[in-house]
Amino acid sequence: MIEPAIPPEESARVAALRALGILDTPAEERFDRLTRLARRILGVPMAMISLVDTDRQWFKSSPGTRVQQTPRRVSFCGHAILGDGAFVVADARADSRFADNPLVTGEPGVRFYAGHPLRAPGGQRVGTLCVVDQRPREIGAEDLQSPQDLAALAERELVLSELSQEQLKLAAERDALKEAALVDSLTRLWNRRAIDELLNRELSRAIGESGPLSVLMADLDRFKKVNDEHGHQAGDAVLMAAAGRMRSSVRPRDAVGRYGGEEFLVVLPGTPASTAGEIAERIRTAVASTPVEAAGGMIPVTMSLGVAALDAVRPPSAAGAGLAGALVAAADRALYSAKGKGRNRVERAS
Repeated sequence: MIEPAIPPEESARVAALRALGILDTPAEERFDRLTRLARRILGVPMAMISLVDTDRQWFKSSPGTRVQQTPRRVSFCGHAILGDGAFVVADARADSRFADNPLVTGEPGVRFYAGHPLRAPGGQRVGTLCVVDQRPREIGAEDLQSPQDLAALAERELVLSELSQEQLKLAAERDALKEAALVDSLTRLWNRRAIDELLNRELSRAIGESGPLSVLMADLDRFKKVNDEHGHQAGDAVLMAAAGRMRSSVRPRDAVGRYGGEEFLVVLPGTPASTAGEIAERIRTAVASTPVEAAGGMIPVTMSLGVAALDAVRPPSAAGAGLAGALVAAADRALYSAKGKGRNRVERAS
């Protein structure tokens, strides 16, 4: 295996990557949309938006694989950022640079790779939009145009800070949190630690600005039955599908987190109860729209949600202490009201 070389401008390249403020943030629909298109257009099982950090490649979007990052030394994308155009490996097993690469000999079994560099605003090559197949392929110049076009769209998205200010701050402070994991490894949502922190930050902002804020507690209906009847791999597929549908149903500034098991917490900054109810209904409809394809067959999925708004729980002399817990508890009570009224519905806290 030949490890990728380090570019001469590595310090400036890494600084440009970090300045984007996108490393270690949850998956976002705007990037997943591009990798879905890449998979569909080129007929490949995997497509990724990969960002090459100092010692790792980290995937902002990676539908078709559950891997979030790999060491840079084994990455194909580490090679791809060394040039300006597309980097193509038709058959990794027949290529001396990659034949004994663990990504080829083990999971995910890479045979074909095509990646196009992604540039930061200053021109530094910070990552790639790439497609991967588990069988060798030849690709023509016309087919290579699609990754190039999608990479150009991905570059535009990289410079758009659509996450809320507090979400961007949390991601930027990851080093200060001693490299604490902030993203759930299965669903690519914020994990419980991160979503709790975001709720407290958004709550402080709402109180300081005398603005609205709402939260949703959401729970997949009869999830234990899915695991019991179809197995835990099918349960994982249901969780990942539900997470993706939730992401596509909220606004970029909203924060979605996996709270535990099959339960999720959604923080809606600047949102009154009426709008929160509409977002909750949009999530409920999206989750129930299509059965999830898993090894056990097509699995119908529904979700119940509870809505709670800050003005419904805030005491007249609120100082912020205990309000996060009160909001979550109110949304949780509304959630269980929804469960008690037949599931697959939205209820608001009184």
